[in-house]
Amino acid sequence: MHGHGGGAVGLPLGFTLLRLVLLIAVTLAAGWALTRPFTRTGPRTRQVVTAAAAAGGVASLLVADARWLPAPAAAGVLLCLCTPPLLRDRFPGVAKCVVALVVLGTAAAAVWFTGPPLAGAHVVLMAGFAGVAWVALCPPTLMVRLVGIGLGVALLVSLAQITVAGHLVTPPAGRPVLSRVPVGATPVDVLVVPHRPGWNLVHTAGPLKVGNAPNALVDAEERPGASGRWALVWLGGVRASLWLERDGVRATMPVSPGEEPWDGPDVRGPEAPEHASAVLASLLTGRPADQPWPTLTEADAAALRATVAAIPGPVALAGDSSDRSAKAAEVVRAEAARLGKPVQDSAADVVLLGGRPGPGRVHPAPWLRPPDLSGPEAQRYARALEAAFPGESPTTAGLTAWTAGRSQ
Repeated sequence: MHGHGGGAVGLPLGFTLLRLVLLIAVTLAAGWALTRPFTRTGPRTRQVVTAAAAAGGVASLLVADARWLPAPAAAGVLLCLCTPPLLRDRFPGVAKCVVALVVLGTAAAAVWFTGPPLAGAHVVLMAGFAGVAWVALCPPTLMVRLVGIGLGVALLVSLAQITVAGHLVTPPAGRPVLSRVPVGATPVDVLVVPHRPGWNLVHTAGPLKVGNAPNALVDAEERPGASGRWALVWLGGVRASLWLERDGVRATMPVSPGEEPWDGPDVRGPEAPEHASAVLASLLTGRPADQPWPTLTEADAAALRATVAAIPGPVALAGDSSDRSAKAAEVVRAEAARLGKPVQDSAADVVLLGGRPGPGRVHPAPWLRPPDLSGPEAQRYARALEAAFPGESPTTAGLTAWTAGRSQ
């Protein structure tokens, strides 16, 4: 997974420190385990290794957000992590070291098929830390050294898997986020707006199930006048995971909505996809800024009056439940009345203000028309959009946001 312009502003300090502790602990524990056959290890070194492994194991447990781990297994992980630093060099045997690894291996097998995607990698990381802590207390026999090498490799491989999958990435808290998430063999582009506590609009290019938990997945559906698929997901005010499923394959992406609820218009409204397209374009400029909610502008009203004037006969209206659609309908009715043209549902010429067009000659409102992409800046916007979110159609709102962001 990769971010498309989120930056590092607003990262939760606690998670940043956890990530730092985890990376340092892996470096110390894996480095010691891999080099032990070629170096001498004194008591002080073993104390540092057991302490680093314990800290890294606890950090990995927290980073994994391991609420999916059964309580007995979590208790076993903590026990195996915290006991070695207390025992230090007083533990002479290899047997209990092996027993500890078996216990953790059993816990890994128990959650491998029941946890979220990459649960196995997280458990292997925890088990690797616990194993290194116990190995540090054992006599440096050939078997112990070989086990240590295996544990060092397991630490590095599991950390690499978790890093590549984006589990160590936290998007800026409370800011819209665009991510590319591997779901099976093909990555999926996901936009979350506004990325605040409460209802959030999740946008993707193709069929996908989305939810805040594995048992709360909903289908992303098409919206009138918008490209791609859209779903509504409720997010709490803490760092969590957004669940994705396509063709039976699941994945997760981190979300960090922050503590401030969204105080803008309801994202469940029909204008939300248009707002999201402006947010997406702003993110792609690399200088994301707050985007206004779609409203009826004077230019829009003037264009609607010109549309009504150009229609030779009666006028029909098609709209949605948005405030803009209602205000636009008032403008169309007033202009039709001024020109002496009746507004009839059966008229052949339909002024489309939102929703899906019905039969007849459709005259879309300005915000529903494709933007003019003939200019160089508009073409840059179209290319950037295709590269970052393949299949997404350029919008007038998006072009406006892109142009404003590029001019800053």
